[in-house]
Amino acid sequence: MTVKLRTTQIGLKKPIEVHANLKNVDKADEMMIALLSLNVDMDEADQTEDPDDSMKATLNALKKEREFTKKSLNFLQDVLGLSDKQMETVRDHIDYEVLGQYLNYVCGRIKGMSEDAFKKESKSAPKEQSANSEER
Repeated sequence: MTVKLRTTQIGLKKPIEVHANLKNVDKADEMMIALLSLNVDMDEADQTEDPDDSMKATLNALKKEREFTKKSLNFLQDVLGLSDKQMETVRDHIDYEVLGQYLNYVCGRIKGMSEDAFKKESKSAPKEQSANSEER
């Protein structure tokens, strides 16, 4: 099965078709696990009370955030088949919040969610902030 993905959210003009095969579903699952793990790590860093532990937790969370960002962009380039030039456009266009939302969109669509269902879910879901978005 092939799904057509919108790309205007990430600064590109034309939709991209992606195969919703087991390989891409597995990559989408891996990406969602990484996103949820990052959110858990950021929450744990925020709850640390000891100043020394807090600084270490914040540093570790920041390192994990950078690793996640690199992994996310690699995922998008791989699954969407983006060129290096298109990736530069994406990097220049998006922030962490858009990255998180777009990853949810791509992963959901690859796993079988329809465009209409995604739009309905996006409108009914409370606006969540991505990791550290309130600090930026």
